[in-house]
Order: sequence, then structure tokens, then C-alpha cells
Amino acid sequence: RPAIERAARRDVCGALGLAALGLLPLRADAAGEEYKDVATKVSSKLLTSSETAAESVDALADIKWGAPKVTGLSTEEMAKRIDAGLRREMWFVSGRSQPEFFSKSFSFSDPQVSLNGIEEYSRGVRSFYKQGAAVGEVVCTRATAPDTITVVWRNYGTVNIGPGFDLPPYLVTTTLKTGDGGLIVKQEDGFDQPDPAALAKYNLFKGQRQAPPPIEGVACPLA
Repeated sequence: RPAIERAARRDVCGALGLAALGLLPLRADAAGEEYKDVATKVSSKLLTSSETAAESVDALADIKWGAPKVTGLSTEEMAKRIDAGLRREMWFVSGRSQPEFFSKSFSFSDPQVSLNGIEEYSRGVRSFYKQGAAVGEVVCTRATAPDTITVVWRNYGTVNIGPGFDLPPYLVTTTLKTGDGGLIVKQEDGFDQPDPAALAKYNLFKGQRQAPPPIEGVACPLA
């Protein structure tokens, strides 16, 4: 299997002339947010319309951001709870995370954006993906080191760029680092960078798309 590249989704869609496509469509005033280049800052404003921001607030209104933290779990136990939660809510797409599993010092980073806080992360992904038209499916979750949980999942569907832009099915490897009493303190995402021409064809010739195989048939690459 090709080595996973730490590439941002903004770079992936640049071939189609879109200003940017990134994992997080963060609000310009998000606390702890750091843009790593000017294009990313501009694209952030393009990706967060007032409509998607309002939808994010309404849809996540029942999330208890200040819930007591679940500490003292082993990495294996935390991995099982993360797997169950993602299979139920898939917060990598829906934003409906479980704050009790995340440290107050939680951080996310990719090559172009870094931020602090599970609420900012959750609202960002909720706004970025077109809910009901974007899909996240868990392939497998494992405790891969004493302080590491690895999640392999499949992502595809529509994101909120302009009138809508479709991502073809691809695998994402999410690395979650634990600490602070066993809580998740850091998240990093990696994925194989798709061919720009294939990405353009996927959006221009929608009638030629093939349905992805059932997620149950996707082999887990983790030992």
C-alpha cells in the first residue's frame, strides 16, 4: 500500500481551480486557530457561509461540551469507545463528537491549519461537509501503540464549496494521541493523495461513477 501522504484537502482540489479544500472550514474568529498560509485564510472564509455556520450551531446544540471527562481508561479501552462512537455518529463528518473523551488541550493539525479545542474541530467539520450528502465509514480502529489509537475510515460525498463539490471514495488514516489521564490530546489525518485528473473526471462525469463496495469488504490495513 502506498505510503500515506500528509496532504491537505485544499491541495487535492487545487487542480480543479478551486481556491481551497481543507478538512476544516474554520470561522475566521475561531479561538486558537492558526492559518499557515494566506490562501488557507481566504479559503476558510469561502467555505463557511452563514447558512452552514447556523446549521452547525443548531445541529450541535445538544452536545455537552463541558461534560465530565472520562479518565483512567487504557488505550485499548479508549479505542473501543472511540470505535463505537464513530460507528454511531461518525463525528469526523457529522461533528457530533463526544467531548468527554477529549482533553481540554486537544489539538488538531494538518499541513495548513492548526487549532485547539474539540468544539472548534467539531463545528468545523460539521460546516465543511454537506450533511446528508457526505459519508464517513469506519473500516477499523486499533490501539497501535501505548499512547496511540489509529482509525482507518472511508470518506466520500459533497463538501460545502460553492454549489457543492464531490469527493470520490478514499481512505483516511486518523491518528489519535492519548495523554492527560488517557484522554485524546491530539489528532492528525493522513490519506493517499488522489490523481488530480481523476478527481476532475469524478466531478465532471457523474454518470460514470461506480458505487463504492460495501465497507464490510474493505480490508483493515492495521496489524
